[in-house]
Amino acid sequence: ADGGAGQRQRHQAENLDEKLAEFYSSLLKSEARHYQDYLKLAVQANGGPVDDRVETFMEIDKRLIEEPDTEFRFHSGPVAA
Repeated sequence: ADGGAGQRQRHQAENLDEKLAEFYSSLLKSEARHYQDYLKLAVQANGGPVDDRVETFMEIDKRLIEEPDTEFRFHSGPVAA
């Protein structure tokens, strides 16, 4: 898993011209590495599993990605009409 941002970047990379798609793919790989690093730090800081807490944040992130937003930004949902 790579978090909500990774899902967004994967979708963007699939729908762009080749050069820009390569750029987004490189961002996706970087985002996945960061996600894994932060999970390891969270487990260490918590002294054990963090799966339930991660699931809570994944649900929040999903909602933010899917719900309409007032303007388009890199980390926003679809623009409301």
